[in-house]
Amino acid sequence: ATIFDNSVNDLVTRFNPGTYQVGDEILLGGSERYLTDFSFEFWGVNTASSTSFAGAVQARVRFYENTGTPFNGYATPNDATSFYDSGFFSVPNPTERSTFNFTAGSDFPGGLPLFIPTSDMTWSVQFSGMGATDSVGVDIYSPPVIGGDYPDYWQNDGITGWTLQTNSVPMDFAARFEANATIPEPSTLAISLAGGL
Repeated sequence: ATIFDNSVNDLVTRFNPGTYQVGDEILLGGSERYLTDFSFEFWGVNTASSTSFAGAVQARVRFYENTGTPFNGYATPNDATSFYDSGFFSVPNPTERSTFNFTAGSDFPGGLPLFIPTSDMTWSVQFSGMGATDSVGVDIYSPPVIGGDYPDYWQNDGITGWTLQTNSVPMDFAARFEANATIPEPSTLAISLAGGL
């Protein structure tokens, strides 16, 4: 089931966070919480070349429960209750618009769907390694067609921690979450192969 979908209502707005970690706090729909697929939309340009970045551009995705020290009365994303960290991965080439896709079996720990322990969570992205002529960021869509979102966004500069930021448009990052109600049972073939090994 799709439990969050903010990939329909394009505001034709680009967000360039630089090297700050930025987070979108979202409200998941449905009751399925074993994440099988996650995707988000991004863009990247190099003003000196349309085919390669000047630097070794990377991205990192993290998922948080919002249980941290409040900022202006709102609970912040909490490192202690982070339940996913992709680590840095390569952003290969400049793109007008592309999607990174994360799937159970290859991107989540243990090769299984990732359990989401909350219905109100923050997912974040952080870019690094940009050269002087590189810019990278996320596309802004709103409102979501499944689930809910807030018009502001979280920002972590790595020094003062998380702060809540606003903009002239709702700051809802383009993303989709798909999940199962349970972890799928392993197939008979997989069980017999495991037994054989």
